[in-house]
Amino acid sequence: MAQGKFRNIMSASTGLNNFVDPTRLEFDFKTGVTELSQAVNVNIDNSGRPSRRLGWVEKLTTAAKCGFASREACLFVSGTTLYRMKTDYTAVALRSDLTVGQRMKYVAVANRIYYSNGVEKGYVYKGTNYAWEKGNFTVTGDTHRVFSEPPNGHLIGWFATRMLIAVDNGLFASEPSFYGVFDLHNNFKMVPDRVTMLQHTPQGLWVGTDSQVMFYRGTKWREIRREPKADYGVIDGSDVVCQGEKLGAPGRPIMFTTPKGICVGREDGTLENISYNKLTFPAGRYASATIAGDRYIVLIDP
Repeated sequence: MAQGKFRNIMSASTGLNNFVDPTRLEFDFKTGVTELSQAVNVNIDNSGRPSRRLGWVEKLTTAAKCGFASREACLFVSGTTLYRMKTDYTAVALRSDLTVGQRMKYVAVANRIYYSNGVEKGYVYKGTNYAWEKGNFTVTGDTHRVFSEPPNGHLIGWFATRMLIAVDNGLFASEPSFYGVFDLHNNFKMVPDRVTMLQHTPQGLWVGTDSQVMFYRGTKWREIRREPKADYGVIDGSDVVCQGEKLGAPGRPIMFTTPKGICVGREDGTLENISYNKLTFPAGRYASATIAGDRYIVLIDP
């Protein structure tokens, strides 16, 4: 009697590929390693083993959006209120005069968390909310420069000792180490369209817009030069800083999502689209993203 042959149907997976026809997925008949055409609530570890994603436990019943966490604090918005979440998962209101519907953005600098939503702004220091204002600023010698309060920007960042605030397609920089003092007539750069990402590296500044990805190379604000990297935009809110060793890259690269795939922006200005022709997902203007362990997780608002 002839003996039947066993064939691996699936022993491991290299990940999701919903870009090609399912009949065209890569499959190794010898090893049983295959791509997946669909994956719902699935994790795939470094060995290729798929497993069900862990569930979640509700810690706070308050509706929350626009969250941010750093060593200083964990903040989020609910309705018109900015909250600080304590380590026991209770929430403390910091201010309750926010404009409904505005997306809050944050940046942690010098033990403070600065925030702005395009209408209101401020910073949190040691669990207390403060106004983000120009304050007292003295310039030695004669000057014709005019210094202003921080503009109300929809996106904020930090680069080369300066706070950065984006207002539509304008990018304004503060005076060095004075994060509330802005010379709006001299310290600004214009980009092609609305800014959606600001992430600094030791060698420059990654800037995303609705239609482009750029790297501003240099270590001084007045000397950086723009290098176009991609002719597609960055989905607002999808950018996070990673630990390079988990990506096989030195330093702290940036991960972000574009309509053409998930990208890695390295410290030296190198751009890599790691999911090009692999993934398709709903078009969206806004997203939320985080790093959990060695995974990049992004939620897109279609």
